[in-house]
Amino acid sequence: MQQPLSELLEYLATESLIAPTQWRGWQLTPIAGGANNRVYRAQSGDSDYAIKWTIRDERRRAWREYQALQALAKADRVLAPQAVWLDEASFAQPVVVQTWLDYPALTNVPQAAAQWQGLVEHYWALRQISQATSKLELPLATLNMHSVAVGKHLIAEHCAKLPAAQLPAELEALLVWLETWAAPEFSSVPLSLCRVDSNWRNFLQTPTGFVSVDWENAGWGDPAFEIVDLMTHPAYATVTLQQWQAFVTAYCRFGDDPSASQRIEIYRTLMLIWWVVRWQRYLYEVPRGLDARLVERPPAWLTTAQANYQRYLDLAQQAIKQWR
Repeated sequence: MQQPLSELLEYLATESLIAPTQWRGWQLTPIAGGANNRVYRAQSGDSDYAIKWTIRDERRRAWREYQALQALAKADRVLAPQAVWLDEASFAQPVVVQTWLDYPALTNVPQAAAQWQGLVEHYWALRQISQATSKLELPLATLNMHSVAVGKHLIAEHCAKLPAAQLPAELEALLVWLETWAAPEFSSVPLSLCRVDSNWRNFLQTPTGFVSVDWENAGWGDPAFEIVDLMTHPAYATVTLQQWQAFVTAYCRFGDDPSASQRIEIYRTLMLIWWVVRWQRYLYEVPRGLDARLVERPPAWLTTAQANYQRYLDLAQQAIKQWR
């Protein structure tokens, strides 16, 4: 690692900048938006980096991001920044350095048809990077369902972290239905690179299409689930079911994956139930200090969490009706 960058990391490891700062020839700009990380843009001469400090946990977030960016580069896909440096040992928080992509990020849910099509093309490009052909070490994505059994297991994992007394009756009813649900069977699919976290803030518009940032949860998984992650993400709450149906149709027509539509339908039901449990976990854990973040939560987090719990409960209850 070049010495100036090494010194910069040592400086940032002990600072928590809240405003643009000049330091030894570096222009340092804090980047807001994330809850689990501290991110800075660092510019000096021809050097322009994104420096990301992550929380230290079992996910190895900085390492995952570095490995995912390496996989993209080895596949000759210009879909994300280039990895520059990884250090998991020298500082209190792991850090990953990558090139800064100076393109405008989406400022809202995609509005134009061309933007929705750009998302289709971005996700289809990612799925061309397969686990079978990659030689790079990378585990399964931190959130992905590649079978019904895996989906039920992920939901059960979250439920296990809630005391029985913290399971509302309406959530228990969903779980009882899930236990007895005989979901349609589908054949296994080859796993490909999945980015996870489809928040529209992570997509940058270039003259030739989308690139995306924030790969700390990336790994191998079923690409059809990535579409469900997009559809059920809280950031897309304003998108109607009819709009999503049109998006799924466009995605399934884009390439050859005969069972994609069925898998998306199944995963969506599972994921809506997953979100109900996840929001209940937030409501239980955050007041008890059990969900540590590097960035303070907004003052209205409780109102938002309560509203999201109810919204996903309503959506999940509607979704299961189609299977009865």
